[in-house]
Amino acid sequence: MNSTTALLEREVEPTQFRTPHLSYSRINRYLLCPDQYRFHYVERLRPRLTPASLVFGQVIHQSLTWFFQGGGDPVEFFVQRWNEVRDTQLKYAYRESWEKLLEKGQGLLELFIQNEAPRLGRIVASEKPFEISITSLGLPLVGVIDLLAEMEGVLTVVDFKTASAAYADHEVILSDQLTAYHLAEPDALQSAFCVLVKTKEPRIDWHFAQRDAERLTEFLAKVEHVAIGIADGVFYRRPGQWCAWCDYLPICMGDKQRAQECLMCVA
Repeated sequence: MNSTTALLEREVEPTQFRTPHLSYSRINRYLLCPDQYRFHYVERLRPRLTPASLVFGQVIHQSLTWFFQGGGDPVEFFVQRWNEVRDTQLKYAYRESWEKLLEKGQGLLELFIQNEAPRLGRIVASEKPFEISITSLGLPLVGVIDLLAEMEGVLTVVDFKTASAAYADHEVILSDQLTAYHLAEPDALQSAFCVLVKTKEPRIDWHFAQRDAERLTEFLAKVEHVAIGIADGVFYRRPGQWCAWCDYLPICMGDKQRAQECLMCVA
């Protein structure tokens, strides 16, 4: 496993959750395509070249964590960490480069410190792990909350995102991730995506959500359905437009040579 892959593995699957569990990421991947879940979590196949946007997002995330945990200037931290991956082989999108992402990262974090941080009051926790035991599942539902803080006086669960375009309303209203956060922090009156949009002119969007008992029950029923499928080894291909950007498309297309060139096992 290369250093960049290891960094991303630690972010997505923290050490305390190595035992069998469910998470939003696992549930979402299974619902998108059960075979993609199998390739990723059971066979542990990963792309040989990591997308630069994914690493960029993780470094932004680490920089904000550094700031909220009292480490200091997140812009300085970002520049230091981004410099560490300068010579790493990453997969850059069209018109994307290490230099351009450096500039965008600095701009987004400076904007956050100037305009968004003052809106936050008491910081309750940063990078707070949670584990919800649900009898019907047999496995714990786990995750890590980016930030639990008072947002203009309202206790709020905040999840930070980096994106190349603004989020649509339905992405927030229907988000299973925010539903899971409501289960994990029932005392919080709202949850939110704070989206750092890496457009030419950096921007930061807030999207707030609430969940009622009906939505929570619906989510738990979905989680139970997924848990049963995983436990029974029910994996199958679910073709759709997402296949175009799936790392495992060469396997499904029967292109063994391309699969060997693009993928590696990290077990």
